Amino acid sequence: MRGVVAPVAPSKREIPPVRLLSVFLLLMVIVYALVFFTGGGKPEPKLGIDLQGGTRVTLTARTPDGSAPQKDQLDKAKQIIEQRVNGLGVGGSEVITDGNNLVITVPGTDGRQARTLGQTARLYVRPVVGQPQPATPQQPAATPPGQTAAQAIAAAKALRQAPAGDAAVNQASEAKLAAQLPKTDCNTRNTDPLQGNDDPSEYLVACSQDGTQVYLLGPQIIDGRDIADATATTSSQGGAWIVQVEFRNAARDFWPKYTGANIGKQTAFTLDSRVVSAPQIQGAITTPTTEISGSFSQSGAKDLANVLKYGSLPLSFKSSDAQTVSATLGLSSLRAGLIAGAIGLVAVLLYALLYYRMLGFLTMLSLIVAGIMVYGIMVLLGRYIGFTLDLSGIAGLIIGIGMTADSFVVYFERIKDEMREGRSFRSAVPRGWARARRTVWSGNAVSFIAAAAIYFLAIGEVRGFAFTLGLTTILDLVVVFLVTHPLVALASRSSFLSKPSVNGLGGVSEVAKERRLAAARSGAGAVASQKESV
Repeated sequence: MRGVVAPVAPSKREIPPVRLLSVFLLLMVIVYALVFFTGGGKPEPKLGIDLQGGTRVTLTARTPDGSAPQKDQLDKAKQIIEQRVNGLGVGGSEVITDGNNLVITVPGTDGRQARTLGQTARLYVRPVVGQPQPATPQQPAATPPGQTAAQAIAAAKALRQAPAGDAAVNQASEAKLAAQLPKTDCNTRNTDPLQGNDDPSEYLVACSQDGTQVYLLGPQIIDGRDIADATATTSSQGGAWIVQVEFRNAARDFWPKYTGANIGKQTAFTLDSRVVSAPQIQGAITTPTTEISGSFSQSGAKDLANVLKYGSLPLSFKSSDAQTVSATLGLSSLRAGLIAGAIGLVAVLLYALLYYRMLGFLTMLSLIVAGIMVYGIMVLLGRYIGFTLDLSGIAGLIIGIGMTADSFVVYFERIKDEMREGRSFRSAVPRGWARARRTVWSGNAVSFIAAAAIYFLAIGEVRGFAFTLGLTTILDLVVVFLVTHPLVALASRSSFLSKPSVNGLGGVSEVAKERRLAAARSGAGAVASQKESV
């Protein structure tokens, strides 16, 4: 009687291969729909300083008394600026100390981001004592008789320090003093290298950010260091960009009481001695967050939230003009790195085709699909979080794609192990996958933990390497589970692709056949020995 080896039906819990492939196809469609139909710009990754060059801005430290800044102040400023860089994402920016200067280099040709990173970002909440006539962009107008800006501030300060009397009279006197302030040249104040070093306990004459208004402000009531978090978002009314701040410590309890006691009055949010917003209090603010509104663009709101989140600098800096920095490695190095990666990838594919044949072809198809997905993700990361691809990041991508090929080898070898035990290709695939996926999971978990540790502990370009390595590690799992395994499962159901001469598993089939024959001979010999003994 001839025995028949029936194929093992897939487990009831196994997801059909076509459905898994459809999920991956949907993910790819979503990624490239975002690439081509959102954000604008070319569908290309952003390159780092070493590949495309960048813009360099030198920040010269200034102190109120003109003395040299202390080393610990420069180190603290450098640390905060690096935190701001990290807050913007993996941007490939560099921050170095050069004497009493900090040198910031960012990818691309726009120096605005470098200047923003070097912003002092000293935020105070101050009551608005009064708002005089609009500022003039030309020379200041003649001072009203008997009053200068300094005299008006001194008089207002004297009112505040006078013995308690009629508060309404004092407030009216302050308003009168504010109306008598001379017009202020806001363009001159904007170039002040010590801007932001004003004494928060003193009165302040401050311009609006657009330079159209001048305010007389009282001493600060809340320090920006009491901000727990800052987030850029859009307003529910009108959709304008705003910054939401959350206070902590004593400011968290003080703010609801102050707003409740000063309804109808203006309160100014000043950033580096400039009035960002001076809203009128409509009622007590009892919610955890407070909105800072102004003429913000999306990038302006995000930059402000970023600098507020990581605190103000201990020094004021005067920024130089932006300077173009040439690429340190250049496109020739990029081309050489890509050629080296392509040669290694082709060598892997040739080996896979010679050794695994049809399975090697599926390996090639999976790697091509993975490369297409990686490219789309790189474009989106550069567009939305400022990710810049440098040479170390490319190295991480190449290593990650090589690790994806390792996962394929583990899977295919598990299938061969099952076939050596006498199973057919179709029955060996689900059993081999059940054994291989545990190895794939554990191997990629170790790689991802290593990449995460490098990212959080390292600085500079090494973080870019760790980031791309971790990204491709995650993508390895996605490709193996949603592309490679479903393709192999579909191939095992094809009579043509199941032929040993096609799938490259003929040698394994011959070994399994010889083992079965040897087992049969051994069994026959044992039976004959038993008969002779009888």
